[in-house]
Amino acid sequence: KHTGPALSPFNAWVLLKGLETLALRIEAQTATAARIAAFLEGHPRVARVLYPGLESHPQHALARRQMRGGGTVLAFRTGGGRTRAFSVLDRLRLIAISNNLGDAKSLATHPASTTHSRIPEAERAAMGITEDLIRVSVGLEEAEDLIADLDRALAP
Repeated sequence: KHTGPALSPFNAWVLLKGLETLALRIEAQTATAARIAAFLEGHPRVARVLYPGLESHPQHALARRQMRGGGTVLAFRTGGGRTRAFSVLDRLRLIAISNNLGDAKSLATHPASTTHSRIPEAERAAMGITEDLIRVSVGLEEAEDLIADLDRALAP
């Protein structure tokens, strides 16, 4: 009666159609993520940006050898702890708050209170997951729109 997990023909077709444009989508999202990371790195209200495509990243040289770009996910520290991070997240309008990654829509999350909340605080801190850290998975929106959203959210 049960033969295990299997895709329906329609779902298999949808998956195959999505794979046809995957490389183009990742290329566009990576380029946008690099622009956002550069913007955030120069922003006066951002304490630190973590993105392998930036020369300031501790593993930038390794990323350049192994990757064709910096990827579609970046993280940044707001300074001011959880309160400041939540304030920034609450002000986002275009970037949605979610725990997912890799969507066509840009998403932001607070790892310390979501994906890594069960890890003791000292261990999180040792991994660089601080209370002021926000992670962004960049989607297919225009870079200028995402940068404007982040700039507005970071305002005092």
